[in-house]
Amino acid sequence: MTPVSPMTPRDRVLTALRNEVPDHVPIVDCIDWLPMTRLAALVDVDVPDAGEESAFERLAARLTKRLGIDSIWIPMPLGTEPVDERHVRDRYGSVYQLSRHGEPVVIEGSIGARTDLEGFEMASLLTPEDFAPVRVARELLGPDYPVWFYFADTFKLSWKLRGGMQALLMDFLRDPDLVHGLARLTADASIATVRGAAEAGADVLLMEGDLASERAPLFSPAHFDEYLKPYYIEIVDAAHEAGLPIVKHTDGAMWPLMEGLIDCAFDGYNPIQPQCMDIAAAKERLGDRIALVGNIDCIELLVRGSEEEVERTVRQTIDVAAPGGGFLLASSNSIHSDVKPENYLAMVRAGLEYGVYGH
Repeated sequence: MTPVSPMTPRDRVLTALRNEVPDHVPIVDCIDWLPMTRLAALVDVDVPDAGEESAFERLAARLTKRLGIDSIWIPMPLGTEPVDERHVRDRYGSVYQLSRHGEPVVIEGSIGARTDLEGFEMASLLTPEDFAPVRVARELLGPDYPVWFYFADTFKLSWKLRGGMQALLMDFLRDPDLVHGLARLTADASIATVRGAAEAGADVLLMEGDLASERAPLFSPAHFDEYLKPYYIEIVDAAHEAGLPIVKHTDGAMWPLMEGLIDCAFDGYNPIQPQCMDIAAAKERLGDRIALVGNIDCIELLVRGSEEEVERTVRQTIDVAAPGGGFLLASSNSIHSDVKPENYLAMVRAGLEYGVYGH
């Protein structure tokens, strides 16, 4: 079936996430601030000062329109305050050390034992300011573009509360009640986040949090079914009740957990990491049940490859993943500071050229 063309970027994205055929493959991504500034310099877009209010949202909106892409994803604010020059604390009490890039890495959790859950609040600590980026992006982009908002999932929020992933994974074996208590807290916070984002004007949600390494999942399917699946289903149901599609992000070799994700009724799966998941196999096994978002390698190809290699890979990926709809072109994680901006532009050009349906 040849789709009606042209579509607005919003309609194009929502169509693809319904596993239907849009006018062309949507181009979406998570792009960090520094890469956005480098892209802006190449395409003659004004860059607001990083300290200005809503600088990220304003630059993302300008680049989205200038590049002809469909969406740059808007992150939920972490909500931290300084402890000292190298450390910050989030609203829930966990402490982070700032990396050399300024990224926070959790080093101390606020939940040390099951008794610490008593009276602990998460959902009630969300404020309207947490959803200000959505409102700003909605105003800047207008009705024709989708506002795509991402936030941490229950697994990631739980291990941050515990001070690190290793602590939570040990809890899976030693203290199931603590794991469920954390999951209940974090799921309630996630559901409140979904509702707040919907009220602020979001069109698409992405729930991020890695569940696998490049070799295997971080835990068994049985642990997924016990500790994550019931809470994921609640969050997905809340998104659908609000009229929003929701995509699950996790890097890694996810095959053993994919049926569980499908059961949760996520609308999309991101990013189909090419180091450990083949896009052709994903299309064959998953393509009629969940939209596929991503797959363009940001570890090697977009960092060290040539523009010609990028173009060739994008064309091959579209040839495999686009037929029948349900594919959105994006990187295999994000456009981070090591990605060559020229390579990202080559990716966009190839997506615009080869992603047209009905030709």
